[in-house]
Amino acid sequence: MNPIYLQALSLNSIHGNTDGTIHAAADLAAELGIAGVDIEDRLLASYEPSYLQELAHSIESRGVQLGYCGLIVNFQSPITVVQSEIESAIELIKVLPHLGISKMRVAGNGVVGSQTQEFTFNAVKNKVQTICDHAADAGIDVYLHNHNHGSVPSTGAQIVRMLDEVNSPALKHVLDTGQFQGSPGSGGFDHSLHANQAQTELYESIETCAPLASMVRAKFYFAEPGDEQWLDYPRIVRTLKNADFEGPISIVYENKGDGNRPADEALSDAADYLNKLLNEE
Repeated sequence: MNPIYLQALSLNSIHGNTDGTIHAAADLAAELGIAGVDIEDRLLASYEPSYLQELAHSIESRGVQLGYCGLIVNFQSPITVVQSEIESAIELIKVLPHLGISKMRVAGNGVVGSQTQEFTFNAVKNKVQTICDHAADAGIDVYLHNHNHGSVPSTGAQIVRMLDEVNSPALKHVLDTGQFQGSPGSGGFDHSLHANQAQTELYESIETCAPLASMVRAKFYFAEPGDEQWLDYPRIVRTLKNADFEGPISIVYENKGDGNRPADEALSDAADYLNKLLNEE
């Protein structure tokens, strides 16, 4: 059975971008009886070792684990920000052991202004390679995240190419079900044209990347009442099962459409729905 985690950032609409969001997510994970929580660098109040160790102890005392830590990226900024992102990643790598975390999430960058997609791809590749070089020495795995807000990598083909061209034992892939091109929750999607329905290219990218993924970020929008409507989770879960995916699944809630479901309720609903699908033969 795949271990289920909650992405703490899903609760920032209630608790803000503070470590209070991490504590709230851990409380909810414990209540739901699932594995743990995933966090983001922006939620940490400090990189002081004593603070991080105390935070980790507090989370683990609830009977849940810390999964990965994500690195913030501004997809609207030009590629010149890459060096500062590398520096931030190196600082994060240094302190993750104080949290007992050995996984970090890294996304690509936006194709901004006059940048071409190929130029941006190569800049992202160099960024990921540099981060992986530092991470490998520290025993940290780097999870390449597909993310589409006009950025690369945001297709299955781009993920495959990036995984092939970056040479590092630290490099892994986290498959985001809602951030490939063709997802109604991703940047650039024409809702008036496609009526909030995910396009074929989304599911093709998921099928391409599922055998390569070591982790999944399961995106839920709950833009309408009932179970998730924008993404076809019965189809997605079948794809993961067909790929023999046994890794962790991190639930991420983004409030979209007219659903306005409270974040804590949405995470609980998503966990129940996902567990039901995973348990089906």
